[in-house]
Amino acid sequence: MQETHLAIASIPIQQWGALYDEKEALCTGTIFQELNKPFFAAEIEKKSLNEAKPKSEEQRKREEMLSKIMEVSFVLDDLTLYLDTHCQDSQAMDLYQKKSQERKDLKQQFAAAFYPLTRDCIMDCKKDKAFCWQEGPMPWEGACV
Repeated sequence: MQETHLAIASIPIQQWGALYDEKEALCTGTIFQELNKPFFAAEIEKKSLNEAKPKSEEQRKREEMLSKIMEVSFVLDDLTLYLDTHCQDSQAMDLYQKKSQERKDLKQQFAAAFYPLTRDCIMDCKKDKAFCWQEGPMPWEGACV
């Protein structure tokens, strides 16, 4: 019996190229501009869930800081995927180290201003030498909206 090949997959190796800024990368779903292949079959209107609710200055600042942490974290996640297949790329590694430090600093700033987000930040919250998970509101209390 003769063996027949129906198809041969060819996957091009991703190259380092132009990057989106952090905010646009999070909205797009990739930091790499060349990987953005939008699907236009259905346009979804972007709406904030809390547009009607007035926000306190503290809540606005908390949301702004959390958004920045999410953006930097997304960049780190995408860089991790890239570095899995391009471990010798020094430009990507430099950016990864820079963003890792930036994320650490942002989490420490958030812990000092509000409450710890991770175990790494427990000792960075307002009370000195205290185990302070209880400092922040629970997600269902509106802190993470």
